[in-house]
Amino acid sequence: MTTLFYLLGYLAFIGFIVLAFMKIKAYRDGSPLHIRWELYPVPHEGERANHGGSFMEEVNWWEQKRHVDHLGDIKGILEEVLFLHATFEHNLKLWVCTYPFHLGMYLLMGGTIILIVSAFLQLFGVCPDCLLMTAIGNIIDGSALFGSFCIIVGGLALIRRRRQDSGLKRYTTNEHYLNLGAFVVFGILGFLACLFTPSFFEKAQTFMYGLITFHWEPLNSTLFGLHLLVGFALMLWIPITNMQHLILKYYMYHDIRWGDTPTSFSSSNQQKIMESLQYKVDWAAAHIGSNGQKNWVDVATSNPEIEK
Repeated sequence: MTTLFYLLGYLAFIGFIVLAFMKIKAYRDGSPLHIRWELYPVPHEGERANHGGSFMEEVNWWEQKRHVDHLGDIKGILEEVLFLHATFEHNLKLWVCTYPFHLGMYLLMGGTIILIVSAFLQLFGVCPDCLLMTAIGNIIDGSALFGSFCIIVGGLALIRRRRQDSGLKRYTTNEHYLNLGAFVVFGILGFLACLFTPSFFEKAQTFMYGLITFHWEPLNSTLFGLHLLVGFALMLWIPITNMQHLILKYYMYHDIRWGDTPTSFSSSNQQKIMESLQYKVDWAAAHIGSNGQKNWVDVATSNPEIEK
């Protein structure tokens, strides 16, 4: 049973990486060239972002070398990911529900990263009873307990919000409730494991150390085991559901919301446009005059009335 448990851990990790890669690849390969949102300010405009401007304010901007403030982009995405700034600014009632949920996820993900570091420290000979490892253990225990609590509170608040808000309810499906409910169960099991397991950090480090070294030791904790099993399932579930925004958020902002590279500056965009112009037009309208025989170039350079 111990061997199977660790094998499931490897399967969940590898499955998440593969599914996330496939999702990103499908987006990059299959998404058409999007239409600009024209929403300002754009963070990588630097000082111009303070007044909602863009590089197009410059005279003959197309003749000048463009400067992109990547630090502004990084600051903007971190502000949105860590604090959900747009939701706070435009929908405070939703932010009160969703931020605890996201904060709980961030605490558990951050705790996992620290846990991996501690496992490597142990692998390189750091004493498990030293002051550093004791401090790490306290951080892991605290982040797991408070993070699980935040997921429970935030998840239940989001379920309630979706049921009571007429706008959200209109677009809510059973999948949304299933996703949130699964995370609530995950949070409850983690919260109980923190309360009733003698040392959550000890169990977590034993498991992580075993994954890294292939030295699989039994965990001897039903609650902790169930918590991990639900976590394994969620790792495989996230990339194939609407929770995939966790993976695609970078592209949602950098490629769609903030993507303002002029066509003349981008050979890849030019290539996409040339490919799109070759698509056949199957509109039957008389003013188009195509019937599936003409592509977009033909339609744009012909006049059906004159041809008649």
